[in-house]
Amino acid sequence: MTRFKHAGAALLALSLMSSTAYAADSIRLRLDWSWWAGQTPMILAKEKGFYDEVDLDVEIAQGQGSKTTTMVVGENADPIGHANLSTVAQSVSAGVPITAVAGWWQQGPIALVCADPAIKSPADVKGKRIGSTPTGSDGQILPAFLKANGLETTDISLVNMPGDAKFAGIVSGRLDCISGDDYFYGPQLKAQGKDVQILKYADWGVTNLGFGIVVNDDYLAKNPDIVKRFLAATRKGMEYTFAHKDEAVEIFLKVSGNTQPAEFHRSVLDAYEASLHTKASAGKPLGWMAESDWESMNETLAQFGSMLGKKEASAYFSNDFLAE
Repeated sequence: MTRFKHAGAALLALSLMSSTAYAADSIRLRLDWSWWAGQTPMILAKEKGFYDEVDLDVEIAQGQGSKTTTMVVGENADPIGHANLSTVAQSVSAGVPITAVAGWWQQGPIALVCADPAIKSPADVKGKRIGSTPTGSDGQILPAFLKANGLETTDISLVNMPGDAKFAGIVSGRLDCISGDDYFYGPQLKAQGKDVQILKYADWGVTNLGFGIVVNDDYLAKNPDIVKRFLAATRKGMEYTFAHKDEAVEIFLKVSGNTQPAEFHRSVLDAYEASLHTKASAGKPLGWMAESDWESMNETLAQFGSMLGKKEASAYFSNDFLAE
């Protein structure tokens, strides 16, 4: 009888050891903002079980702007974040210990979105009321856009406010323009009957990469395999999203509780798919970033924006954690 008790105890111990050995690694991903359709690939990777397949238990937390996300990741409060890469560049230059490990949405969509048909060029915004979000990526790059086109922030009437307030402000006529993502605000303003004019920063002298994944440097050094698995599963979520956009939007709406029309969210995914690569990264795997893009963006931010302490491009990003 004692022998069987010992055997049972050994089997139980073996079972516990086995379950411990294969327990999923838990991580929390900090998003750039509250729910929006550009986050669908990560939401879908979780809901479809792609993170589970690589033994990751991923919690997705909403954000309060890319700048805030870089701070949270830099403090290792959440080790991985989804953020605008132009904001990531400025945070790295300021000494925040983070590294960009994937650039998903590479053609930056930040623009001045105006409801004044007379605004055709940057010179036309002088004296205009412009809404911007200081903690968002748009607020970080707006000064560079102005300086690159011979203007200062003192040449405009700058109104700092959250994203929802910006949209309400321009719809009501209290603002002439808002600084933000063109694919997001443009269609909504047109649906409100506004005559929309868009000045995309990239078309007016400001190179800017879009959204990607950033990781705390200490966490990255200690957990490279977790980061590799996370990126592989997220890429799978992205590929599935673009191959099944209607299903992806349905999942996004279910998780987020967003009440905007499905057609709008699909239009965001269409814009996303069209912006996955720059000329320098064309033909490379999803997420791969070109050093020349980082150098061009950082040079612009250092010359015209608020970037201080510009470093070599390789200090900001790494492609080493992406699957071939």
